[in-house]
Amino acid sequence: MIPWFNITFPSLGPLTIHMFGILVATGILVGARLTRSRGGELGLSPESVASMVTTVLVCGFLFAHFFDVFAYQTKGPRPTLLDILNPFGGLSSYGGFIGALGGLFYWCRRHQTNVMPYADSLAFGLAPGWMFGRLGCFTAHDHPGKLTDFFLAVKYPEGTRHDLGLDEALWALVITTIFLILRKTQREHVRPLGLYVALLSLLYGPMRFALDYLRATDLPGADPRYYGLTPAQYGSALVFAAGLALLYWVLPRSSSARGVER
Repeated sequence: MIPWFNITFPSLGPLTIHMFGILVATGILVGARLTRSRGGELGLSPESVASMVTTVLVCGFLFAHFFDVFAYQTKGPRPTLLDILNPFGGLSSYGGFIGALGGLFYWCRRHQTNVMPYADSLAFGLAPGWMFGRLGCFTAHDHPGKLTDFFLAVKYPEGTRHDLGLDEALWALVITTIFLILRKTQREHVRPLGLYVALLSLLYGPMRFALDYLRATDLPGADPRYYGLTPAQYGSALVFAAGLALLYWVLPRSSSARGVER
């Protein structure tokens, strides 16, 4: 069992520093760096990748908040304009994904360029970036799960529970490891464009769908259910379906790549 902890730092005047913010910022920096690196392998300029990443981040964070307000804050009075515009309000991961995807398509359309090279680069950097972000959630303990005696459970004040931030960070570490192994061996085996996007969707969607069954239902602010499922579970089903479609698109190109290699 993991003991309850609360990591604090001295305040800098009116600015309060949280470990959550430090880890999220680390995730953004690491993810952006690896996205640029993968983009370089695909012949994309560092400037264009950096511009794309900036657009994706802005759209992702904005829509993550808007989606949280309308999909998760369903109890109590209706959200006010201040709730909607409050930048320090809640964030939804799938809202962020939707916003990021919209930002990616918008950027590529504006610059009249193909989406897939940028999407593949972004997927490669997202897995490690997501790992750091979810570690930030773990330090904030803002995704409590059901009561359990699981050996990686956290001793919350009201009982030992799953910590879904930690669980998801560990799965993101698995995906990151797979990506790094694929990258290390790509000289021996040509990697078709779009492989990282397809794998990220296929590996993340089902695990997130399963993890949401472990979310706490006995605490204030528990995630709402729509016909028995959380908003993230519906999103996970769509992500998995998209991953299957992408894999169907990628596999013929994988065969072509092997033919060229021989």
